Order: sequence, then structure tokens, then C-alpha cells
Amino acid sequence: MPIATKKGKLWALMGILIFLLLNPPLLQIFNLDTLLAGIPVLVLYLHVVWLLAIVGLYALGSRLTSRE
Repeated sequence: MPIATKKGKLWALMGILIFLLLNPPLLQIFNLDTLLAGIPVLVLYLHVVWLLAIVGLYALGSRLTSRE
């Protein structure tokens, strides 16, 4: 498989995964009245997903550009 095709598929997969993790049906699961370390669960989930998205996109970008 050519690198460009694989690269495009990985970027699309990452985008779809991030979209699904930040979609309202999944967010409703974490919309609880409980606190973890004094932070609402939904806020903690959003920050963790956002941070993992940034790290994942950076890792994917640096991995794919280093092979070219």
C-alpha cells in the first residue's frame, strides 16, 4: 500500500475516532453528578479526550512525516 494512501487512512481514522469520542451519546454516559478529585466526571472526560487527541495527532504526524 502506498504511503500516501496509508497516511490518509490513518488521519481519517483518527478524525472519526475523535469525533465519536466527543459526540453527545457518548458524552451522556459521563454526565454524572459525581466528582473525581473535585472535578466533575464530564469535564475530566472532555479534558482527557482532548489531551489524548492532541498527543495522538502529534504522534501520528511525527511518525508519518519521519518515514518520508
